Amino acid sequence: MSLMLEEIRQQPDVLARILQQERGKIRELGETLRKRSIRLIVLVARGSSDNAAQFGRYLLEIATGIPVSLAAPSVYTLYGAKLRLDHALVVGVSQSGEGEDINRVLIEARACGAFTVGITNEAGSSMVSSVDVPLLIHGERERSVAATKTFTGQMMIFYLLAEALAGTSAVTQGFERVPEFCARTLAHEAAIRELAERYTFMENCVVLGRGLLYGNAYELALKLMETCYVVAERFSTADFFHGPLAMVERHFPVILFASPGAMLPGVKTLAHRLKELRAETVVITSDAELAAICSRVVPMAPEISEFLAPIPYIIPGQLFAALLAEAKGLDPDTPRSLSKVTRTL
Repeated sequence: MSLMLEEIRQQPDVLARILQQERGKIRELGETLRKRSIRLIVLVARGSSDNAAQFGRYLLEIATGIPVSLAAPSVYTLYGAKLRLDHALVVGVSQSGEGEDINRVLIEARACGAFTVGITNEAGSSMVSSVDVPLLIHGERERSVAATKTFTGQMMIFYLLAEALAGTSAVTQGFERVPEFCARTLAHEAAIRELAERYTFMENCVVLGRGLLYGNAYELALKLMETCYVVAERFSTADFFHGPLAMVERHFPVILFASPGAMLPGVKTLAHRLKELRAETVVITSDAELAAICSRVVPMAPEISEFLAPIPYIIPGQLFAALLAEAKGLDPDTPRSLSKVTRTL
């Protein structure tokens, strides 16, 4: 069994530990931030952490009404720009806490008046000493190069941040059940193994998601590229209509994330069009009508709402990538040309 698969299975316990050990600290952080009248939130990350930040952007903007920006680190590290960051919260996201460009942005942002927070799995990392407040994932060491438990751990901390900044609302209500939903989703492993074997010879695909699931589309595509060497493009379901749909032909693989809620009608419209084009569609959803339109389905629990879907919905994607790598005879733990810590400026 790969380390990646082992770490995927650890996620319910990791998420539960975050709730237990970080919730009190993050509530205190919320009080501090309210006193500072935060008017802008900037998230800075790379790789899987950046995909978690995509989710964080949607969640925080919907929950708080505060504009959220994804930083371009090179603005700081290569161009040396000095930004006006009074009343800004800058959040660095890095599993290792050793990304040189991420930490440089945090240090520069702090010097420019921002309040800085770091989300990392490593308590002894450089990031922890570079920020005003570090928030820890408590995931123990992640040994596979492909991030899984640290990715979902970062997402869980964004729920806690949203709650701390905005209080309990429809957006954050019930996220304590996410570890339970993840544990239930892991029960699909045998079915996903069969699904992965069907796609052993897949070389190209498209992954689609929108809104709170947009980051999931990016993350699954990244996992397929780094562990299975599949050329995986990722798009919003809305953007896919604006050109990329032209590349779809008979049996072209398309993977869709579709939770209940605001985005579901648009996904159904797209699924009907893909069926007309005879694409090979795999959907991760709890909606029976959408499932009937698509070629294959990973059924999710119907009580998982739109706002709670992102973490449990990525679990089938992680399993699919790990098991597809196995079906292809590849080692997902040591992708070629990659290392666990990537240092860029």
